[in-house]
Amino acid sequence: MRTHKAMRFDAQKEREMEKAISDFSQPLMSNSKWIRLINKLVENADKILKIEFKKVQQDHIGELYLVMDTEYGFDYWQNGFEGCNSIGGWLLFKEVEYLVFPKTASNKYGEHYLEQIEALLESVGQFSIEKDENRLKLLCYKK
Repeated sequence: MRTHKAMRFDAQKEREMEKAISDFSQPLMSNSKWIRLINKLVENADKILKIEFKKVQQDHIGELYLVMDTEYGFDYWQNGFEGCNSIGGWLLFKEVEYLVFPKTASNKYGEHYLEQIEALLESVGQFSIEKDENRLKLLCYKK
């Protein structure tokens, strides 16, 4: 059973997150679009070496961990993740400002093929993407 203090703390965190989100002019992702995107990324986990993300409330860049056996209903739900990131704990979809797929991943497998990742994203739907020779950035909010 949750205490009154814990519920107040959660409500305060929710208000702070909503305030941070209100700084953006428009959300570009819905929960259903997130789920379609994650399903596609999990199906192609062998091609996705590294995914970085930024939360709307922090400047810290985290890593998102999606592997072939990441499952809907176990590792992620209709509104977020639990424990699938380097920051730890819950990560709600609405907290994510953007995802970055860096060209050079810091593991033994080498480089991402950004064109392949962009094609995967396009197969899911329309996204706001910024790209250059070093990365592919999927925006979740518009400033």
